[in-house]
Amino acid sequence: MLLSKTRAFFEPDVTSFADIAFLLIFFFILTTTFILPAGSKLDIPAASADPEKAEDKQLTVTLAGEDIHYGPEGEKVTLEELRRSLFGRNFRAKPPDKRIVIVNAKPDVPYELYFDVVMAIHHADGVLALLEEEEKAKK
Repeated sequence: MLLSKTRAFFEPDVTSFADIAFLLIFFFILTTTFILPAGSKLDIPAASADPEKAEDKQLTVTLAGEDIHYGPEGEKVTLEELRRSLFGRNFRAKPPDKRIVIVNAKPDVPYELYFDVVMAIHHADGVLALLEEEEKAKK
């Protein structure tokens, strides 16, 4: 009778696999982005002191009480002068981003004046951008 040799069953030590699995789980949790950061990409133009490269300043109309202030120096104009100046800008020939007219209205502006200025900008094919000042709380 032949005695068969019994083979010893070999089991590898797998306790280190659990450590590696936990390390991988921690790594992926810490490096994963769950929420994308909010924001938008801004292209900031470079400054230039060269007057030939200088672009037109943004047109601003400031309404304070019954007064209309227009232009880079904020000179006081009448509604008719504002209309003529806006039509002289030839907004129709410009791209939309060059048609913007900022209207800064103080709280004491009558509605009729505000409406007339907005319509003058609209009829000259300008694009309206509004700024509104709030009354500061009195202490």
